[in-house]
Amino acid sequence: MDYKTIFIVDPIKGERIQLAKLLKQEKITIAGFVKLTDCFKKSNPLQCDCVIYVLRPGRAELKALNNVSHREKNIPFVIVTGSDAPKIELDEWKKKGFKSIDLALSKESVKEITYNIISPDGPVPERKPLQAIPLP
Repeated sequence: MDYKTIFIVDPIKGERIQLAKLLKQEKITIAGFVKLTDCFKKSNPLQCDCVIYVLRPGRAELKALNNVSHREKNIPFVIVTGSDAPKIELDEWKKKGFKSIDLALSKESVKEITYNIISPDGPVPERKPLQAIPLP
């Protein structure tokens, strides 16, 4: 697996950090954003391999995906919702030009879907703790 970059878009900072800790690996860079428009600004030097978009009622809505440009629709999206959220029609969004869009209902399913997207050939190796280096 080559070096990958994941963007997490969630208006709640604590939840964004928890999700980043869940996905943290040696060959993955994770960047967190409050709004979807923030991660696609021209001033952002990072190129994204996957976007995790957490829906929050009143804060982060599905209609924000309508403003995503054609170039950004080629990036795989993972939409995270709660179990009480209304049903989302993924086929509708694929017809609007999204190359890959998936729905996750839990943090574990986010992890599984994201790892399948960034490493389709096999599982992402688990992060191993570094060995202590003895001082002379």
